[in-house]
Amino acid sequence: MIGSVVMVFLVASLSIIAPGCVKEKASSETVGTWYTSYDEALNLSAESGKPVMMYFWADWCPVCTNYSHETLSDPVVVKTLGEDFVLLSIDLDNNEQKGVAGMYGVRYPPATVFVDSNGNVLMGWYGYVPPEMLIPILHNVSAMET
Repeated sequence: MIGSVVMVFLVASLSIIAPGCVKEKASSETVGTWYTSYDEALNLSAESGKPVMMYFWADWCPVCTNYSHETLSDPVVVKTLGEDFVLLSIDLDNNEQKGVAGMYGVRYPPATVFVDSNGNVLMGWYGYVPPEMLIPILHNVSAMET
């Protein structure tokens, strides 16, 4: 249906901290509600006119931990994601969610893919992105027609 997505690799410094990634519903210190249903996220995207940010992660992924604790909890990132995006959390170890990863050619975490309400890819990459790099990306993606 959608096929594989060519991901853009963003290079940033990586550091390892305690394990734990964004779960089905993020804590109050991070972004608001993370949905776990692909269909629900696309429906909400169609209703709201907002693009979907899909975050592919795994418990065993230390880079996911950094991304969650450092980038996805940054106050400006939290505000922008909450206002301008429908958020979809995909646990790569969850058998029910692996199909979404396959549809987008995601093979390992962390991966971030932005899609419109029809599931068409707007942008995506593998790896950690610091807040100061993610914020302008979010503004660009939210300005794209969905």
